Amino acid sequence: MTQFNYIINTSPLDQFEIRNLLSLEAPIFNLHLSLTNIGLYLTLGAFSVLTLNVLATNYNKVVSNN
Repeated sequence: MTQFNYIINTSPLDQFEIRNLLSLEAPIFNLHLSLTNIGLYLTLGAFSVLTLNVLATNYNKVVSNN
């Protein structure tokens, strides 16, 4: 019976690595735009908060102001 022992040396800081998901480079204006994992998480979070805010706002009040 053969036993394999794998030792993986990873740093705890690897979870905070910022990676490019989508990159756009325009040589005309020397423009570099990229969407990173942090930007994606912030965009998804803001979109979900705005969606929940719109859904939770009750514009049809039970008691009117008249």
